[in-house]
Amino acid sequence: MTTKIIIDFETSGLNPYHDDIIEVAMKVLGTENKFTTLLKPKSNVCISERITCLTGITNRMLSREGKDWQDAYKSLNDWLYSVRGNSDKLAIIAHNGESFDFIFLRRILKELSELNIDSFPCEDIIFIDTLLISKRLLKGNESHRQSTLCSQFNIKSIGAHRAMNDVIALENIFVVFMKKLDECLDLTEGATRENPELIYNYIKFK
Repeated sequence: MTTKIIIDFETSGLNPYHDDIIEVAMKVLGTENKFTTLLKPKSNVCISERITCLTGITNRMLSREGKDWQDAYKSLNDWLYSVRGNSDKLAIIAHNGESFDFIFLRRILKELSELNIDSFPCEDIIFIDTLLISKRLLKGNESHRQSTLCSQFNIKSIGAHRAMNDVIALENIFVVFMKKLDECLDLTEGATRENPELIYNYIKFK
């Protein structure tokens, strides 16, 4: 069975190619196995007041609690290997992942490789963007924001824009989506949970 992981990044800005990662959270779907850390900005540039207002993360927090980026990247990489177990692949799930989170993750793995560290291979990851699921599955929605979906599905979202809080909210959204996809694709209950490639194919090819 493919291990499914919900992931979320908090960053210094909205440019996934240049901005700093300041927090990352990951959680294995349906378990309490999780990873989270604050990161000191790789660029050594302080985060803006706007980012602090949005996330609640301050420069003092990053200075005192944040890991150096190399240590944080290595810990993230080690955790991915640890949860892979006997699975052939990992399914990494994020909201707006194609335009944001997945780019940051690929950056991390590429930079680790450049440090001659055995980084988790991207070819062994199934990337699943719940924003794309929502746009296909809920075509009548005016908004597909994560906060909108939480309201729509009566999911409590406490402390949005802190990475683990967003991960937990998205985990609940994803569970709803898997149930709806089983019905939409006329599959037995739990089929998409067991085979995330069905979800990927629904996003890319349906």
